[in-house]
Amino acid sequence: MLSQESIDNIRQQKLNALASVYLHTKRISKLRKKNLLVEFLSLAVPAFYIVPRFLAKGTNLSSAIEVIGEILAAILLVLALLKLVYKWQDDEIRHSIMLRKNADIALEADQLLTRENINIATVEQFLRRVQDVDDEDNDLLLDATKQEEREAYREALKKFEGRLAICPVCGANPWHFKQGSCDACGGTPVAKVK
Repeated sequence: MLSQESIDNIRQQKLNALASVYLHTKRISKLRKKNLLVEFLSLAVPAFYIVPRFLAKGTNLSSAIEVIGEILAAILLVLALLKLVYKWQDDEIRHSIMLRKNADIALEADQLLTRENINIATVEQFLRRVQDVDDEDNDLLLDATKQEEREAYREALKKFEGRLAICPVCGANPWHFKQGSCDACGGTPVAKVK
C-alpha cells in the first residue's frame, strides 16, 4: 500500500505531465504553421511566377514581373534559411516526441493510482523516468513565460479528475478563472474571493 505522500507525488507528476502536453501542443502548432508556410511558398512562388513570366514575355510588364519574381525568390530564400538555421522542422519533431512521452507519463500515473497493490520500487522507477522526461522538457520549454506556464497548469487542472480539479496551491477553480496572485495557476486564491 502506498503512503499518501507517494500518491500525492504521483498525482503531481501527472499534473506536470499534462501541463507539459499543453505547452508542447502550443509549440508544435506554431512550428507547424511556420514549416507549412515555407513549404507552401516553395511551391507557390515558382508556380505563380512562371505563368505570368511566360505570358508577359516581350511586353512592357516583363520587367515588372521579373522584379516581383526576384523579390519573392529572395523572401523564400530568407524563410528557407530561417527554417534551417532555427531548426523549425527538428524542433517540431522533438516537441512531438516529448508530447507523446508526457502523455504516456500521465497515463502511467493513472494506472499506478488505480492499482491496489503497488510497491515502492515501481513508484521509484516511475519517478526516475519522469525525471528523465522532465530534464528534456526543461531544455525544450526553457522559453516558456510565466503566463504560459500558469495557463498550462490551469488546462492540466481541467483535465485532472477528482478532487484535484482545483488548484492545490490556492484552491481556485480553473473552470471559473479570475486573474489573481497564485504562482501556480495565476488565479485568485479562494480565501480572497468575495
